[in-house]
Amino acid sequence: MSKKICIVGRGPSWTRIKEIPDDYDILMFINNPSEKIFDDPEILDLVKSKEVVIFSNMPQRTIAFSERMLNTLNVKKCVVSRLSPDWELWHEHKSKQKRSCPAWKQLSHLPPLEEDEPYLYIWRGPAGTNLEKMYTPGGRLIEHMPDETEKYLCSIYGDKMICGCSIYASLYAIIKLKVEHIYYCGVDFYHDLKISKRSFVESPTYYSGQDWWDLRVKTEGEHLKILYDKYMPQFFKNVVFEFYTDANYNPTSKTVISHPSGKEVMYKHYGNDYYVA
Repeated sequence: MSKKICIVGRGPSWTRIKEIPDDYDILMFINNPSEKIFDDPEILDLVKSKEVVIFSNMPQRTIAFSERMLNTLNVKKCVVSRLSPDWELWHEHKSKQKRSCPAWKQLSHLPPLEEDEPYLYIWRGPAGTNLEKMYTPGGRLIEHMPDETEKYLCSIYGDKMICGCSIYASLYAIIKLKVEHIYYCGVDFYHDLKISKRSFVESPTYYSGQDWWDLRVKTEGEHLKILYDKYMPQFFKNVVFEFYTDANYNPTSKTVISHPSGKEVMYKHYGNDYYVA
């Protein structure tokens, strides 16, 4: 039987964890797990029955590894979306980064985004922050991603695709944990975010307000759909990616399965307190 894992994002479909077949042993939470798991006895019992990995991006690592989660759940690993540090390599590529429009690979159905361009080896820095030894506020060791993931990240960033935290988490699960089937819930591709009509007439300038922020977040979500449908199945032909999502996601790859909830979309904005790159 193939080794399976369930990756739980921060999108509204995270509660669909109850619908996922209970044939996996490991749960991986992206950034800080929702405190609402303590309000649902069924979900809490399910989570407590699994080995837990908490996977954080760099900006949120100080809050993702909360002592309540670490002490309540069966947390086996705390992992950050960075490879072991190489500050010189990071600085070499960071110093060449440019701001442009479009900065990321342009998608025909979205306005162009003015942003800082993706650059290689972002995952080896930043200097002074990505350290050889890092610890949670409670003193647990934080693990880096394996070096074997680097070639896949280079392929993604080299195409100017933006890489969300769930891709890093998936690479870790496949390379380090040797899983062959990944269930997802809470990965909704920011489906409930609508781009302002103004942005299609004139693309907002860098960090100019909510219109720009919405376009940035939406672009990342749309890139994420492509990464799961095109890149990940090419990288890992024998891995199944199965989504329980609120998004109307219709992948074409045979190894990418989607179970949209069909819920009515309630559109909203995402603020900086929710979304951290």
